[in-house]
Amino acid sequence: MTSITDTLCAIERRAERAIVQELRLMIQEILAMRTQLTLDERAHADALLLKLSHLESCQQVEVAAPHPIADSAPAAAPLLPPLRFDMIEALQPSGYLVYFYGHELGDLERVELTESLPAAAQLIRQQLVGQSSRVRRVTHDPRTGHLSFLAGDDTVLACVQPCEPSVPNVEVAVCEACAALARGEVEAFHRLFVATDPHQVGQELLAA
Repeated sequence: MTSITDTLCAIERRAERAIVQELRLMIQEILAMRTQLTLDERAHADALLLKLSHLESCQQVEVAAPHPIADSAPAAAPLLPPLRFDMIEALQPSGYLVYFYGHELGDLERVELTESLPAAAQLIRQQLVGQSSRVRRVTHDPRTGHLSFLAGDDTVLACVQPCEPSVPNVEVAVCEACAALARGEVEAFHRLFVATDPHQVGQELLAA
């Protein structure tokens, strides 16, 4: 199976001899990978987007303006709009996990998924503002995007973690079990996860 890195490298190789329309399609292809990119892959994708935009701009500058053929001939519309630098903001995390911890022992109480950082911050504000254990300090790790909300004794009250959806290769048996569950049948899930013979289950996982 081709990895995201291999795909980005293949796009970069094709870009050297691509025309403007092809470059714009490549840009759209990279932006469409948004939900599949990990934090390590985003730097490569950002750099490639900038390179494709630069190659597109160079071609537009080098091509001489065509002579007008006739007043009635309509101008050809571009296939795709040119890349703006603010389009790179689409390569942000797909979601943010919000963790809430108990005020006494610091045990994890619940986890909630939000679609944006403002939504995560609002959720924490609604939960913590006005409570006895007030937030006294906020820390931020710019490398990972991790935010921690601490009480006066440095107890973690809540934290926010950027996240991307996991996209594993789903087995056929799992798909069939999900389809059966949609019909109200749970037996297939029982067969997937309830081991009658641990040795046999281990062999099946190794074979997969």
